This record gives sequence, structure tokens and C-alpha cells, in this order.
Amino acid sequence: MPTSEHVEHLPTIRGHLDAWVLGPDGEVHDHRSGENVVCTTGFTQFAQSLVWSGIQDQAGSLGVTSPTYLTPLYGAVGSSATTAVKADTQLGAELYRVTVGAGGSTPASGSVAALATWLFYFPNPLTTWSVNEAGVFAQATSTVNSGSLLNHWVFGAAIPVPTADTLVLQVSFSFGP
Repeated sequence: MPTSEHVEHLPTIRGHLDAWVLGPDGEVHDHRSGENVVCTTGFTQFAQSLVWSGIQDQAGSLGVTSPTYLTPLYGAVGSSATTAVKADTQLGAELYRVTVGAGGSTPASGSVAALATWLFYFPNPLTTWSVNEAGVFAQATSTVNSGSLLNHWVFGAAIPVPTADTLVLQVSFSFGP
């Protein structure tokens, strides 16, 4: 086990989010990109899911009867401009959520962190959205604020999503230096 003097040398988990508003012809009408807050519940979910992945084949003999997965995974957007903090467990004012649409990973190297990326495709809204925040929920359902919030990002300025447009979120987590 690492001691407190070794903890500062452990790899970190960082979150990054991109949001694109796409017109009917696929033209980019708006784009935002930035680092986001990895929430305490997110760190917990990553750790528990990683442990389960490592012991799954031996879980029965270890007496572990409750698996921990990240799925079902939902991306959500909201309208609150309240500053995101690690202790957040939900978005400030969730507007809509969708299940994950794609995922991928990039391996680490000696100087580059490993990367896990998910895409979330939002349909045309029924009314124009003013999106100020976004996040990913693990072990979630379609119910607003259900699941464990992995990350939370509040944009510097709202992103308008008119009814003719769609929204795509790309959420990445880097694991490493």
C-alpha cells in the first residue's frame, strides 16, 4: 500500500469535455472545450469498477457478491451556471440525458496519459435549450439526477441549442501523469 509520502507520485484522473452544436447539415454552430471537475462520487465509481474488473472471475471465492459497473452510463446537460465542485452529486438544473453512444480508449506511454472517451448524442430539443453545464452519470437511469455523477463541467457562457440543431458531448478521462 502506498503511504502518504507516495501518494503525490500516483497518477491522477483528469476530465475533459467537448460540446458541439450541429446544424441539420452537420455544420458546427458552436463548440466549447475545457477541463472539468472529476467528482468525489466519480473517483469512487472508477475505483470500485476497477476493483470489480480485477476480481470478477474470483469474486465468488472471495465472498464478493455485488458487482460494480459504470453502466448504464448517461450523459446529461443542464441550465445552471453554479460553479462545479468535487462534492457535486447532480447537475444544478438538468435539462436532458442520453445513454452513451460510443466509446474508445488510447493507451498510455511514458509521458502521455491513457485516455477513456465516451460520446453522447442529444436529439433535437423540443424547445431551444440554454446549456450551461454537463456531466456523466454512472449506474444511472433515464430519471433526472439518477446515478453517480462522475464529472461536472460548467461552461463559461451558455450554449444555445435551437430546435433544428443537435448536441454532441465528448467526455474524456485521462489516467496518468
